[in-house]
Amino acid sequence: MDGFKENSTPISQSIVANIQLGLPATVSRLSSKMRFIDKIAPALKESGVVRNIELIAPLTIKASGIAATNRTSNAFGGMLYVAGAVRQDILIDEGSIYKTRQESIVDVDEIDDLDNQKKLKFIDIINIYKLLSDLMEDDEKPELVLVDVPLVLERSDAPLKDRKDTIKVYDKCRETIKFFWDKYKDMVYPFNENGIKIASVGTKRFGAIIYALTEDNLVYIPDDVDNSIIKKMEEQMPKIQDVGIKRLLTGILVKRTRTAAFQYDGLNKDNRLEPETLRDVGLMGMHIKAGNTTPPLLVEVLGGVKDWSSEMLDKLASQIISLIAFDQKKALPLPLWYAKYALKPVEATNNGKNVILEYYKTQAREMLQSEALESIWKEDLDVFED
Repeated sequence: MDGFKENSTPISQSIVANIQLGLPATVSRLSSKMRFIDKIAPALKESGVVRNIELIAPLTIKASGIAATNRTSNAFGGMLYVAGAVRQDILIDEGSIYKTRQESIVDVDEIDDLDNQKKLKFIDIINIYKLLSDLMEDDEKPELVLVDVPLVLERSDAPLKDRKDTIKVYDKCRETIKFFWDKYKDMVYPFNENGIKIASVGTKRFGAIIYALTEDNLVYIPDDVDNSIIKKMEEQMPKIQDVGIKRLLTGILVKRTRTAAFQYDGLNKDNRLEPETLRDVGLMGMHIKAGNTTPPLLVEVLGGVKDWSSEMLDKLASQIISLIAFDQKKALPLPLWYAKYALKPVEATNNGKNVILEYYKTQAREMLQSEALESIWKEDLDVFED
């Protein structure tokens, strides 16, 4: 353009310049944070915040994993979903692994897309508890059951009052959980010393134990933690938050360790557990790390500091870590890994679309276009007249 003098800098030059200028500062900050972690890690370990766990070798255990998954597809102005759950039993006899039994449940239907993620979370929990209930009725039960959904709901899960459709699924989920624990609690460890251990395995609440290290919260930690660490943590908390809780714990949790356990509902009194009948029972959590490359996992069990001791939690952590056979980023305890693998057909895709839902959508569309559907509509027409 006449009279216009172009004076621009290509993006490639800006990228190179910013890397050259910013790299030394970034490396300096990272180095400072890593030195801080190296400095504070021994104190956290010596005080009991991080505990070493022994492997069980050779391992002999009967265990079950119950995993859930779901997929959605936009259709007919809303969404179709498929939700499935699989229970996989395994027997490990002195290190030799045998898959013994598999049970499953699949649900395919339509939902409104409003709050669909919450609804699907509740549906997954319902499916898991259905399989758990069947397991509790078996003559031969496993020693340990691992699930990949939360054992209870929290205040943050509650839907808004005007979300009637979501509230309906939420209430069903809450009642399903309540029914299970009302009926089977006395058959579950630690409420029964010979009972089944039921634990949830996930990845959330990473760092909760660090925030628990205060004078008021020590009563909610069943492990022996040296009081001297409390003052040090209060002094160092601004620096810890700058470093990052996740980075700190990742740095101090090494192979075959666990954090001190914490009664979550005691630490966070605003986040009430649901169903309400389980609030007096409590929810205990701890993070474990099995190998050098395996990620830290959150293990949650029902019960409080009155129910669980350090020794009991050490044994549970030892069993779960011993069930993680591979030191890989996506490694899980074997029964849970097998259960997740068995869910592959529910997740299967073709050209980026879920196979089950595409077939379901096609069949639904054909029925909607079929004259044969008219009789079905006429039979149930009174349902819509209320």
